[in-house]
Amino acid sequence: MNTKVAVSGMADLERSGAANKKPEGNILLKRKALTGLIGALLKHAVLLVASVVMILPFIWMITSSFKPGDEIFTSSFLALPSRWVWGNYKAAWHAAPFGRFFLNSSIIAVGVVVGQLITCSFAAYALTWVNLWGRRFLFLFIVATTMIPFESTIIPSYLVIKQLGWMNSYIGLIAPSLTSVFGIFLLRQFFLTVPKDLFEAAKMDGCTHFGILFRIMLPLSKTVLATMSLFAFLHAWNSYLWPLMITSSASMRTVQIGLRYMINVELGTQWPLLMAASTFIILPVLTFFLLMQKYFIRGVMQSGIKA
Repeated sequence: MNTKVAVSGMADLERSGAANKKPEGNILLKRKALTGLIGALLKHAVLLVASVVMILPFIWMITSSFKPGDEIFTSSFLALPSRWVWGNYKAAWHAAPFGRFFLNSSIIAVGVVVGQLITCSFAAYALTWVNLWGRRFLFLFIVATTMIPFESTIIPSYLVIKQLGWMNSYIGLIAPSLTSVFGIFLLRQFFLTVPKDLFEAAKMDGCTHFGILFRIMLPLSKTVLATMSLFAFLHAWNSYLWPLMITSSASMRTVQIGLRYMINVELGTQWPLLMAASTFIILPVLTFFLLMQKYFIRGVMQSGIKA
């Protein structure tokens, strides 16, 4: 009898203790949820402010492209035009041969993208799967070249292109950008995530290195290749100094050089036309980015950082 009473008393104590702990647990969960909510709100607030700061120049560029010349700097920063001058875009288009400039920039951008996809794929595969002596040192040396500024190599590159007779030509505009250290790094990091068993199984089936690259590695690397294409296209489209150096005829100039036509020695900078030209010049870049956005995000996530 005494034993039953003791057991019953212990059970009552356990139930009362659990009942006391339950409210405390609920309070801790609520505090944790509130802390997480506040943290999420702060993150979104910071991102919102950063987004507004980054988009303000684009808003000013678009609104200024519709303003009369005397309102560019006299009105408020984000004020809408008092009179919408749609003719600024037509005047900007005819101020320079932008039709030819767009064609040149498109050919150069496509050539650079295709060239980098080919050279970076071969280099990244060799640095990952081919048993080369000093392979790791070679990769570190290639990555270290990113510390060399472009300005220090532009004169030697110019002399080489001149000696080859490639001035005022598409090959001269494309050749210096046919490979990319960033592309090699990005692809190699992705290749390192591919299971080694897959590579060894392909070798046992008699597949050559070319077969493994084109049948296995590249199909698995579609998102990373899309990311590389986006960066290569952006770099080629926005190139200014190199096309300016090796081209002397208007028929080989690019869209970025076309913006110089809006600067008149006598009239000064024609800001409405310059903003209008800048607006339609970035449209191909924005379109390409929107088309490749989902692949860009997946590519960055899949490439990873693996030694």
